[in-house]
Amino acid sequence: MKKLSIVLVLLFLFPIAFQAQNVNTEKSEVHFKINNLVFSNVKGTFKEMTGTLDIDPENLSASTINVCLAAKSVNTGNDKRDADLRSEDFFYVENNPSICFVSSKISRSETGYITTGKLTMLGVSRDVSIPFTYKDNTFIGAFKINRTDYHLAENANPFVIGEMVKLTITCVVH
Repeated sequence: MKKLSIVLVLLFLFPIAFQAQNVNTEKSEVHFKINNLVFSNVKGTFKEMTGTLDIDPENLSASTINVCLAAKSVNTGNDKRDADLRSEDFFYVENNPSICFVSSKISRSETGYITTGKLTMLGVSRDVSIPFTYKDNTFIGAFKINRTDYHLAENANPFVIGEMVKLTITCVVH
C-alpha cells in the first residue's frame, strides 16, 4: 500500500513539474543598446514582460517559450526620448502595444541552448535565433536584430540611429 501511495503521488506531481511557468514581471526585463550619432549608444529597457516558459531540458522538443513585452514600457531614462520612442515614428504603441516572441524550436548548444522562433514587432514577424542559458528558473539570452527589418524608424538617417540593436533578455519564471 505504501508503494502505491508513492506511485500515485509521483503521478500527480510529475505533470506539474514541467508545466509552463509564468513570467515573473517584477524580475524580468529586456535591455537594449543601439548606436546614436555614430560615436555613442542609447541604452534602455523594457520592463513589462508577460507570458510563459515551458523548458524541460530532458524533453526540449516539447519545450516552448511565448513571451510579450509592453512596447509602452520602453525606458531610456530620458522622458522626451521615451515619448518619441512611443510615437508613430518608432514603436507606435497606440497601434502596436506588444512585441512578442513565440518559439518554434529549442535545442542544446555548446554553451547552453538556442531557441528559434518568430519575433513580432510593428506587425512584422521575422525568424530569429536566441542563444540562451537556463538555470534556476532564469532565462538569459542575447542577440541582435536589424531595426529596419521591422520598419522601426526605417526613414531615420543611419548615421543618426544605427540599424543594429543588441537585446539582452533576463526572464525569470515562477
